Amino acid sequence: MANIFLDVITLGFLIRRTQWYKSLFLDENHTIYPDNTWYRSHAERDFQLVVLGSSGAKWAFDFSDLPVKAMNWAQQPQTLVEDFNLLRCYHSILCKGGNVIITIMPFTGLNKETGLMDAMKYLKIDTQGEPIQPYLYKKACRYANYPILFGKSAIKALIKFILRREKNIDRFAEAMVHVNAMNAEQLDRDAKRWIDGWKRQFSIADFDAPLTPQNMKGREYRVSVMRNLVDFCVERGYRPVYVIPPVTKHLAKCYTRTFEQNYIYSYLKEVNREVLTLDYSKESDLQKDELYFNSFFLNTMGRKIFTKRVLDDLHLVEC
Repeated sequence: MANIFLDVITLGFLIRRTQWYKSLFLDENHTIYPDNTWYRSHAERDFQLVVLGSSGAKWAFDFSDLPVKAMNWAQQPQTLVEDFNLLRCYHSILCKGGNVIITIMPFTGLNKETGLMDAMKYLKIDTQGEPIQPYLYKKACRYANYPILFGKSAIKALIKFILRREKNIDRFAEAMVHVNAMNAEQLDRDAKRWIDGWKRQFSIADFDAPLTPQNMKGREYRVSVMRNLVDFCVERGYRPVYVIPPVTKHLAKCYTRTFEQNYIYSYLKEVNREVLTLDYSKESDLQKDELYFNSFFLNTMGRKIFTKRVLDDLHLVEC
């Protein structure tokens, strides 16, 4: 029995050295979030802006080489609850009057169940308090400590590591180039894949139909979360800002007026808070194919252009 235990410990040690294991977590090097570890090596304070949101926000903003102190805390994926928890942990990085961009995606107003991997990715962030994603937190800690519990995935990663065939490949590496490798036909197909995926994820048969009872229930919860998030900002002297980012014309044409009203604008109206709204979803100059790396996500050039546009519209000034 002791030998088996030692074997498990040894396997766990090796698995934790694999790129697969490291990729399960966010910010292992403490560079994205101003956690306690980050603070020990950085003296910066009084940031002007932080970004909250999911995948669209992650690929929409790039503040490098711009005269602004800002952090993008969006991840792919990330729920509004996680946005709020991140803000509650790290809001003190903001200056008085600092901007909190709340990125509004097509389904920000719908709730989704989170799973083990959602809790797993935040474990390496040094919060010294409540977990960012509390659901399945204890199970996530157990799997992080004993990755052999992942079974086939862990063993496969271990074999690659032992055989030195592991490669550190970012599946979004194409996002770093300045071109969109897809032609118009491919972009139309990519847009359809997103639409079909969202329909499956949220059990929607017809985007123009009223919300299902299940999604209405999720809407009520998300309204409550957004109200709390906005109130949290205002009470502490920060400026919340709704930003609706652009997508390519190939995806935008799938968003009917009824769909946008059902899932975006009616949600923000129901939140019923006075929040500056920057809506770029109809701006054709920001829908050009060459600004994206698929039908949905901005590429390096697109992110630079869009980020500069948002900063200009916010009339951002030094704190």
